[in-house]
Amino acid sequence: MALTNIKWLMCLLILSESTLAQAKCLTTVSQLKANNVKARWHETTENDGKPLMISITDGANGLVYSAKKAGVLWLTGKVSVCPTGRATEITLKNTKATSNVPMLARLALPSTQSAQIVNDQIKLGGGGWGGTFIGQ
Repeated sequence: MALTNIKWLMCLLILSESTLAQAKCLTTVSQLKANNVKARWHETTENDGKPLMISITDGANGLVYSAKKAGVLWLTGKVSVCPTGRATEITLKNTKATSNVPMLARLALPSTQSAQIVNDQIKLGGGGWGGTFIGQ
């Protein structure tokens, strides 16, 4: 009987810790601003003179992002922004590429990318692509 109670207690502790970790993530643009996290990101490493611009907005179920290149929509998805001690981690997930993205890039594009925000910069990459973005 005592062993079963200990197992339940352990399960509850594990579940509550993961819930607490999720609760620390920022879920609105207002929370981003209150924590000095930018909602717009400008690519600085493009080689075609057309930087990718990422905008984070409030969505129906949390934060979402869109990325445009030369004013044309390229990517959309969900985004999580989570302070983790001394740093803040940003994760772009469920990424969907539009037909404006070249076919080879669409095929290689990872659906999830994460980076730490350091000095208002993030370095994203994957699938043979990488870019540095500064917060605006």
